[in-house]
Amino acid sequence: MHQRGAVRIVPRSPITVALQDDGVPYAYGAIANISEAGACLWTDTPLDTGRAVSLRLSFPRGSQPVDAAGIVVWGDSGTGTRRFGLRWTDHSASRQERLNRAITAST
Repeated sequence: MHQRGAVRIVPRSPITVALQDDGVPYAYGAIANISEAGACLWTDTPLDTGRAVSLRLSFPRGSQPVDAAGIVVWGDSGTGTRRFGLRWTDHSASRQERLNRAITAST
């Protein structure tokens, strides 16, 4: 079994997500768990494995949404709300620092 490289955090309050295409939301969801490496996303919108996604994460105590970019690495095939695993693809220092601060504040 594959061992995770980052500690997952299950947020106490919902982290909502707007999936965006050229800055325009096309789907919404919520984060089930999150880490510095990626996140598990619940959404009604089907996402193909390998798809690049742009997200706007709204943390409960955050004053500004956090933009993030990821790739879908797995998904379930259930009906209704679906779960998808995302791996962050933007590893710039400023983006990673802002995301890490928001994740830490959500615990």
